[in-house]
Amino acid sequence: MKSIGFPPGANKFRFLVIVIIVGMLWVLFFDYADRIAIETEKASVQQTKNIINSALVVIFSEYAVKGELDRLNELNGANPFTYLALYNLVPGTYQGELRGGDTSEIAAGWYYDGSSGKVIYKPFHGDGIRHFALTLEYRDLNGSGIYEPGADEYQRLVLGELSRQR
Repeated sequence: MKSIGFPPGANKFRFLVIVIIVGMLWVLFFDYADRIAIETEKASVQQTKNIINSALVVIFSEYAVKGELDRLNELNGANPFTYLALYNLVPGTYQGELRGGDTSEIAAGWYYDGSSGKVIYKPFHGDGIRHFALTLEYRDLNGSGIYEPGADEYQRLVLGELSRQR
């Protein structure tokens, strides 16, 4: 009596199918992991920006209570990480100050460019350097060019994004 067996090469075919399926799953997994890493980093940048803006509200309040709102002019274009250091909130990815703004050879992380007054973020995943600046926004009612608490209308003090560069 003859038993029905597998056709020649069936095991090799099954093995090949399994290898192809595992390979496709592997590619899909790493593509998904890359997208998650990029989205997580974007959320981290937004969280750092929110922490900086929250610290700026505290600084504004402190100046207001002390009657020193004219000191807000000093914050325009300043290094926000200096103020985060007061509250031990400096992110671990802050790399320090740059001079000259050359971002071609810098490692990933946060920087402050003292020559331009910009905050720079170079991502760990993906590309596109992001530029931010600490900006004092007010209506200059008397046309003096600086914020004067009694004469001008304060709007906000904020770390805002300026641009992205590839």
